[in-house]
Amino acid sequence: MALSSLCLGIQAQTIVKPAAKITRTSFAVITDTPTWQACADELQNYADVLAEEELPTFIVHHNWKSPEEVKKAIKNLHKKHNLEGVVLVGDIPVPMIRKAQHMTSAFKMDEEKYPFVDSSVPSDRFYDDFNLKFDFLKKDPEKPTFFYYELAADSPQQIKCDIYSARVKPVKNGEDPHKQIKKFFNKAVKEHQSGNKLDQFFSYTGEGSYSNSLTAWTQEALTIRQQMPGTFDSPTAPGRARFMRYNFSEYPKEDVMSMLRRDDLDLSIFHEHGMPERQYLSGTPEVEYADDAINLIKESMRDMARRCNGDSAKLADFSRKYTDMGFDSSWWAGYDKPEMIKADSLSDLRRGLVLADITETAPNSRMVIFDACYNGDFREPDNIAARYIFSDGKCVATFANSVNVLQDKQANELLGLLWLGSRVGHWAQETNILESHIIGDPTFRFAPSSDDIDITEILSRPYNENAELELLGTTHPDVRSLALHRLWRHGYKGLSPILLEIYRTSPVAMERYTAMSLLEKLGDANFDQILAEAINDPNEFIRRKAANWMGRVGHDEYVPVLVDAYFADNQSARVAFNIEMILRAFSDEAVDKALDGKSGELASKLRKAYAYRAESDATVLDKNANKTWRIAFTNSLRNNNIHASLPEYIALMEDSAEDEDVRIAMIKALAWYDKSYRRNEIMAACDRLRKSSGSSKAIKDEARRTYFRLK
Repeated sequence: MALSSLCLGIQAQTIVKPAAKITRTSFAVITDTPTWQACADELQNYADVLAEEELPTFIVHHNWKSPEEVKKAIKNLHKKHNLEGVVLVGDIPVPMIRKAQHMTSAFKMDEEKYPFVDSSVPSDRFYDDFNLKFDFLKKDPEKPTFFYYELAADSPQQIKCDIYSARVKPVKNGEDPHKQIKKFFNKAVKEHQSGNKLDQFFSYTGEGSYSNSLTAWTQEALTIRQQMPGTFDSPTAPGRARFMRYNFSEYPKEDVMSMLRRDDLDLSIFHEHGMPERQYLSGTPEVEYADDAINLIKESMRDMARRCNGDSAKLADFSRKYTDMGFDSSWWAGYDKPEMIKADSLSDLRRGLVLADITETAPNSRMVIFDACYNGDFREPDNIAARYIFSDGKCVATFANSVNVLQDKQANELLGLLWLGSRVGHWAQETNILESHIIGDPTFRFAPSSDDIDITEILSRPYNENAELELLGTTHPDVRSLALHRLWRHGYKGLSPILLEIYRTSPVAMERYTAMSLLEKLGDANFDQILAEAINDPNEFIRRKAANWMGRVGHDEYVPVLVDAYFADNQSARVAFNIEMILRAFSDEAVDKALDGKSGELASKLRKAYAYRAESDATVLDKNANKTWRIAFTNSLRNNNIHASLPEYIALMEDSAEDEDVRIAMIKALAWYDKSYRRNEIMAACDRLRKSSGSSKAIKDEARRTYFRLK
């Protein structure tokens, strides 16, 4: 095939065409010319193995000058050859997205206060969602592959990827970048030819994930059993699912590394905290004896003393604080001694996986999902997710995040598609958010674990409404959920009542979650209605999301339901926390009525949590209050919508006598009220501001952005 390929020069781009006829869909490797010149054989071998899987593959190489060049090439291939996905290999421009934090799960960094490189989201949604619109800002003067864009004010405000995408970007691990790419594609080809089924599953939950809630943690085994039954087979069958928590041992790092080295491991999920260079596996271990506890406290206090960075004034304050608490300097003695620094550093390393550990471990888990912050930050010269695929192990695909993510983000929706033999890219295309990316091979797939359905055919065929509706009758729950996603993506008008019925009747937790989450995207009356039922769902994650979404909608009718759930389900720590946080969304009258007659510690906690609303409003609405604090409390409305105070917020927004910075902060914050039952009031006010001759350009720009965001 390599000999029969045709090379076409189009606007200085070279396209190596597949020899095989395109009957359904196609795929593309997008790379830079130096990488093609160094790795042509390996990339062509990869294209050949995809052709054997009936996925004809283009290879496009060029010395790319901008993301627009890359996107244009991708869109042309999609239009002419029904492209289903791409992998971006080597030195491909990185779109750095701004004004789109609502498309992330948690990222809320102040774009005006912090540098562009830190406060932007590196995201390939620029390439794989063709409908999103962006306004170019600038090229990074120090990082030539970084290009900054704002999401256009009138762009669609939801992600609906037209294709799937992935990155294979070498890291600084001491090895030649092109050699890394060669090795990766060689092992990717081997895995495509292995015929390996997904029957060995591993999940690890690190310290601090789910707030260490056992109620939240135990749910995953139940959902995996429903989605991938083959990983729960009998002892005589090969399949097995394993679940591990941070407190199964004092230092579980070695156990995790041993698990990742297993030659038969197929899929792993890490629920943890993370940074580009580290997976945080465990914290301070639980100990039984006093001497062990004392040593751990001393280690912690030495660390705090070092954080004074040699500043004598800070060190004196630190010493005074802990001396007043009954400690003396012996508790942090030796904090600045080289031998003690080394010993404490080694102790700290026992609590996480760092870059060098990944190389040493050489993970064999074919795919790894990181439900963690920053582990896939491809802005950095090195990152955890990329280390996995460039290791000597069998890992060929990871799914990771380029910035911080919501701790409670659901990573397991549609996971059964992988068990059925879906390509990783097809799975990710339905679950992506702005910051989530495949690092590695998006075309990788496990051999199907069921003979009664061809998931690849379903995922690669053109959308057909009747065919999707027929899939709702299949026995595989995640195939039914896939059909619901596709119906939503294509705007099927009869979807809402179907979702309502499925939520109420399905025994499968993740299918109920899919139904509820798609109703959330529709934002109609059925969504408002289902939340009061979902707060009592058997699945903890669904209860948690229902509480959060009630706060986003804001009907006072939710308050007694939430209060009852708080008292009935307080052992579910994350559900209780969400209720405490969102109760402030509602009116004084509704909360007072719901808490009337309630007493005890739980009632006291709720009243204390609700008092935040009065404190927040008192600062936000007081023109004489400190401006910095006014803006800070206003910004908090993004995460915690307060609906009962909207008339006052709108009045502040339209008050020409108000400080303009405070007004702009409020206009920005109200853009996050996209599920509010009162969003039409906000839109009307923004419409008046953007058309008003008395409004400044800054006010008009933000009002226009918020208007389209809510519309």
